[in-house]
Amino acid sequence: MNWRALLLMLPAVAAPALQAFAEPITIIELRDEFAKRDAEALDIAYLDGHPVMTGEMLGQSFDAILRDCAGPQKACEAIRYVSCREMPGFSRIEALEVANAHNAGYKNAAAYAEEKWFGQVVCIRLQQDFRDDVQFGFPQIFEWQMELEDFLQEMDDAQADKLAVNVLDNAAE
Repeated sequence: MNWRALLLMLPAVAAPALQAFAEPITIIELRDEFAKRDAEALDIAYLDGHPVMTGEMLGQSFDAILRDCAGPQKACEAIRYVSCREMPGFSRIEALEVANAHNAGYKNAAAYAEEKWFGQVVCIRLQQDFRDDVQFGFPQIFEWQMELEDFLQEMDDAQADKLAVNVLDNAAE
């Protein structure tokens, strides 16, 4: 085989290897992917220079903040999802305990407690990177949905437990 034939074959061999690398995602592409998966209220904005999508999934609002962005289109290689749940009647310590219990479950997402002007909230944060051969799409959205679903169930359980304790305390008086 001569060198000209090798040069002609090089693009055919190199093309599949190049396709194995993920492409950064823009905020428009992110919104479109979530829209395909029945997420709702998908608004996009730029906050502090970061593209942000606000949406609703499983009846819960969330933010998806694109990170590690470059270029004029702000194509990004990472996403940080954040969603917070109000915990009415919970003290700061109780909210921290709920967040710590979530984190003890060895999940990919981390929970933390915050005090807002209206009371305590527990939030969940999931960071996803899609570099190298990880292409953003259904698996990443599904991971967020599953983490969010588990989080919401744990928050509902914590509120039900608190209500049960309050009922038992009131009955004992």
